[in-house]
Amino acid sequence: MLKTTTVAVLAILATPVLAADLVIPSSPEPIYEDAGFDWSGAYIGAWIGGQGVRLFAPGEGTIEGTGALGGVFAGFNAQSGNLVFGGEADVDYSGFNGARACGNPLWTCRGYVNSQGSARARFGVAVDTLLFYGTAGVALGNAGGSTTSPAGVVFSDASVRVGYTVGAGVEMAFSDNLTGRLEYRYTNLGARNMNFDVVYPNVEVSSHTVRAGLAYKF
Repeated sequence: MLKTTTVAVLAILATPVLAADLVIPSSPEPIYEDAGFDWSGAYIGAWIGGQGVRLFAPGEGTIEGTGALGGVFAGFNAQSGNLVFGGEADVDYSGFNGARACGNPLWTCRGYVNSQGSARARFGVAVDTLLFYGTAGVALGNAGGSTTSPAGVVFSDASVRVGYTVGAGVEMAFSDNLTGRLEYRYTNLGARNMNFDVVYPNVEVSSHTVRAGLAYKF
């Protein structure tokens, strides 16, 4: 009887020690990586910039110069991993208006681009709040000009041209809804005959632009 009681007491006393040595493994808390900024969704914005324009008339010469540029744009993005792709359209005002002596030096030739726009695809790579992208698409622009005789008689012509535009840029997210961008684009509005005092064949209009803009992302 005494022996049985002693064993029971020792077993009771040993229980806390055995419990202390018993370690129940637990699963570690899962670690979730930050997915970064989400570029997907629609947006609208405005930009300003500068434009270098060249009007080239074969056999007659070139009118070129710079002008201010401003406009609005809107588009949408879709994102898969760090790849971002979508579409964008813009409408811009151009302040380019250039002149030079032409043909007989007593004549004056003028050229201008006063409005333009485009519909483009956009594709790029996102690094969290930075987006490095390229863009390409169809461009339209209203370009025209005139020749003025020594007697002050003006012969003018203008038309809406269709061409292409390509470029690249970088965009940065300042918050969930506000982004800023810096973009370069080359635009070629094609060549066509222009009717002034005589027909000027295949006058080509092209430009290089640099734009800075802000966008609101929905």
